Amino acid sequence: MASGESDGNPRYGMMGTPFRSTCIILTKTLVYPFYRQNAGLLWIAGLLAGGFMRSSDHIALATYAVSSGLVLALYVGIWLLYTLLATRFAVSMINRYDVLLHLRLVKPLQRWAGLGVAQLLLMGPAVGYAWFVGRIAAQEGQMWAVVAIGASLLLLLMAGLAWYEYALRHPNPVSRWAVWVNRLRSYINTPYGLFYLRYLLNEQATLFWRTKLGTGLIWIGMLKLYATDHYQINLFRTPDYDLRLIGLGGLLVGLGHATMVYEHYRFEHQWLPIYRNMPVANWRRWAGYVGQFALLLLPEALLLLYHLPADQPLWRSLGAWAFGVSLLSVQHGLLFRVHRTPDRSMTVVYIMLIAYFLFIMFRIPLWLLATANLLASGWLFKRYYWTSAWEGE
Repeated sequence: MASGESDGNPRYGMMGTPFRSTCIILTKTLVYPFYRQNAGLLWIAGLLAGGFMRSSDHIALATYAVSSGLVLALYVGIWLLYTLLATRFAVSMINRYDVLLHLRLVKPLQRWAGLGVAQLLLMGPAVGYAWFVGRIAAQEGQMWAVVAIGASLLLLLMAGLAWYEYALRHPNPVSRWAVWVNRLRSYINTPYGLFYLRYLLNEQATLFWRTKLGTGLIWIGMLKLYATDHYQINLFRTPDYDLRLIGLGGLLVGLGHATMVYEHYRFEHQWLPIYRNMPVANWRRWAGYVGQFALLLLPEALLLLYHLPADQPLWRSLGAWAFGVSLLSVQHGLLFRVHRTPDRSMTVVYIMLIAYFLFIMFRIPLWLLATANLLASGWLFKRYYWTSAWEGE
C-alpha cells in the first residue's frame, strides 16, 4: 500500500482526519463562543481604534514603538493582557464542558497542534496588530524589534498551550476562595435581583471583568477628557463640549454591555422560566430588570461621582449614567420583541449608535433620552414579554 493511502484506520497522520476534527471541535467550542460573547466590546474597541485614530496615527505610533523598547514593551503588555483574557475564557470552557477533557486521549502532537491553531485564532486581533507593527519595524530596519515581536508572540502561544495542558490534567480545580464562598452561601440567601449578577461572577466571570475593564476605561477616558477640554471657551463664551462628551461616554458604556444584556436574556429563558409563573405584577417585573441593569452600571456611577464635573449640577451629570442604564433596558426589550443571535444583535447596536450619536450632537437633554428609552422599554416589555421565547443559537 502506498504511503499516502489510508488502510481504513482513522489514525493516519497528524494532518489527517484526527487533526482536522480536533481543530473543528476546538474552533466551535472555544473560538466561536469567545468572539460571539465579546462581539460588543471588540466592536467598540475596533470602532474607537478606527474612528478616533487615522491610519497615519497608527503608523506614527508604530514607528515610534519600534525605535523605543519601553513603548514596544507597552504594546506587548496590551497583547499579553488580551491573550490572558482570551486564554482564561478558553480554560473556563474546558472546565465547564467535560467532553473537552477527552482531549487528553488525543496523541500529544495532534493535541498540541489543534490547541495551537485554536490559540492563534483566539489571539487573532493581537497577532494582526503585531504583524502591522512588525512590518513597520522591517521597513524602518529595526530588526531587533521584529525579533522581539516574534519572540513575544511565540512565548504567548507556548504559555497558552502550557495553561491548556495544565487545565486538562487538573480539571475543575477548587480554590480556597471558592470553599469559603460556598460556606458563606450556605448562610446567606441570594435575592432574586442578584441572581444574574451571581451567575455572571460564577459562570461568566471572564465576560464580566473584560466588559467592565473595557467600558470602565472608556468611561474614565471620557470623564478625564471633559475635565481638560471643557475649559476651552469658544467665541460665544460657552464650553465646547458641555455634557455632550459625557453623554457619548454613556452611549459607549451602554452599548458596550450589549453582550451582557444578551446573556441576561438567555439566562432568564434557559434557567429561570419558572419566574413567569410567579404572581408578580408586570410593572414590578419591568422595574426589577431596570434595577438589575442599574446595579450592573453601579461602578460607572461611582466613577462619575468621583470625577464629577465641577461646572455642572449633579442631576445633569447623573443623566449620562441614567442614559446608559436606559440603553441596556431598551436592548433587553428589543430582544423580547424579536429573538436575535448575538451577531444579528450587533446590527441593532450599530443603528442605535448612529441614532443616539446624532441625538446627543443635537443637544437633546440626556434625561429626556433616558426617559424616552425607559418608556419605550416599558412598552416593549408589556407588549412582548409574555410572547417571547428562546429559539437557540
